[in-house]
Amino acid sequence: MAASGKDQIQRKLGLRVRELRKERGYSQEGFADACGLHRTYMGSIERGETNPALSPHLGR
Repeated sequence: MAASGKDQIQRKLGLRVRELRKERGYSQEGFADACGLHRTYMGSIERGETNPALSPHLGR
């Protein structure tokens, strides 16, 4: 089954989040904590399994 456009975007976003996190020297757990998210949620974002909701985090 081919990935939908939405799935491809989520996957690319997740890979970019992972890339930037590593460039800045964060562990996944440390980055999730800094963002106020659970580490398993951050992992699902990085794997492209979850579409992160940005609105609750914009006011930080």
